[in-house]
Amino acid sequence: MLTLWPACVRSHSLYDQITAAASTGFSAIAINSAGYVAARSSGMTASRIRETLHDCGMTVSWVDAVTGWLPVRFPPRSPELKGFLDHELDIAFEIAAELGAEGLLAIGSFDHGAVDRSRQIDCFGQLCERAAGNDLRVGLEPIPFWGIPTLRAALEIVDTVGAPNGGLMLDSWHFYRGDPDIALLERVPGEKIFGVQLADAEWEVRGDLQQDCLEHRLLPGDGDFPLDAFMSRLVRMGVRDFGPEVFSARLDALSAEEAAQRSAQAVRAVLIKHGVEAA
Repeated sequence: MLTLWPACVRSHSLYDQITAAASTGFSAIAINSAGYVAARSSGMTASRIRETLHDCGMTVSWVDAVTGWLPVRFPPRSPELKGFLDHELDIAFEIAAELGAEGLLAIGSFDHGAVDRSRQIDCFGQLCERAAGNDLRVGLEPIPFWGIPTLRAALEIVDTVGAPNGGLMLDSWHFYRGDPDIALLERVPGEKIFGVQLADAEWEVRGDLQQDCLEHRLLPGDGDFPLDAFMSRLVRMGVRDFGPEVFSARLDALSAEEAAQRSAQAVRAVLIKHGVEAA
């Protein structure tokens, strides 16, 4: 599965994101809560979004950036992210039900230490239980500048909960900007990695980590990250859900179709190099 993550086309409407994904050969699209809420607020009904997906031959793979499973949904030090992150959990389940999504991407967008580990584990278990009742998987994504910063931290939560529908979503940017523990990655069961977001960057961080993440990512293959080591392990594990996740001021300036096209070309090149059919 080749999923277009909304970061690549974040400066465009949900309608334009869907049509761009379809015209550039993606097989699925992830939809984030903020994009869905904005579309509904502009008068686009859930029925109309479904029709657009159907007309374009697109499916929804993931509901993106699900934060409402935790008591803290955005870091107070970053009020500019409130509109993107501060959404009730019910919205994520509404999106999944209305648009036929296959999974929820859970993130912990809180400052380090703001939610203790036992509470994280309890809340993730509750999320997985509710998701299971709706035939949804839950992929937990570690993010280095927030409260679940590393693969090790996310894996501890997933393993402790032990839910059949609970697993990981890995982002190559977060992996290499966090603790790029390839040895640990080697020990993760392949069936627990539900999907992979691909991005690259220069070795030198521009600004702080959050700024670098949200403005200065590069398309996979255009930066300094050793993506081959990351990809080779994931391909051997049988992971087949890949897609670009490139927050970039450069992509923001392009049309939705051009941004999606460049993102698709970059990811396909990486996948073909590793023997994965880029469909």
